[in-house]
Amino acid sequence: MQNQPEKKESNWEEIYQEMTRDAFGIYPKEKSPVNENILYQKFIKKVDNINESKYDLLRQKLLNTFTAEFQSILPGAFQITPQTIQCLSYANLHRWSPGRAYFSLFEMKKSKSVWILHLSRSVAEGIAYLVREENYGTAINIFSDLKEADSLIYLEIGEILRRLFANILKIWDKSDELCILRCLHILQLGFQKGVRLNEQYMIFPFNLKNSQCKGDFHIIFPSKYLQKIDFS
Repeated sequence: MQNQPEKKESNWEEIYQEMTRDAFGIYPKEKSPVNENILYQKFIKKVDNINESKYDLLRQKLLNTFTAEFQSILPGAFQITPQTIQCLSYANLHRWSPGRAYFSLFEMKKSKSVWILHLSRSVAEGIAYLVREENYGTAINIFSDLKEADSLIYLEIGEILRRLFANILKIWDKSDELCILRCLHILQLGFQKGVRLNEQYMIFPFNLKNSQCKGDFHIIFPSKYLQKIDFS
């Protein structure tokens, strides 16, 4: 009986290459997705040198960034509430994906990673309405009757999303060289189906409440970047 060849784990370079091919237009061969869903409390025990207080500190930094950005957009008072953190493999993000909504994928130029910013329909379309109201002085919400997510929304909010994400990156130290190479706006994360990549991604969810705009939004990034934040 012949010895079977030893299975090699993909290194980060191979994972990154397949992620960018998958995300930005070239689809890999069909493979079986990995079934996993690790909640925050279980995953936190597996990450070296990161304890619960540091998770909370990162969440607060993200909350401060979102609050500062939304202050320039939203009328009146608003509240942003952090939700339970999750960790999923890249292959299983489509299982988490909250339907047809608004996703922005950002590829980092030097760090070789793909990050995701997600807005629920109610948040994205609410912001789009506020932008149109400010630019054109109209009180008519042309987005209220949309039956499903529409890519035209990105014409209204694309610049806001890029600015928001650029400010999120400031949380990380400049030595990590997190600069954006390119961005892709999509309406579903279904393109991951058939991809078998075990690279773990952190999902930091938040809920927004405002008279004109409310719903969920998320920042999603590789878990290895938890160890690369200066918490001092």
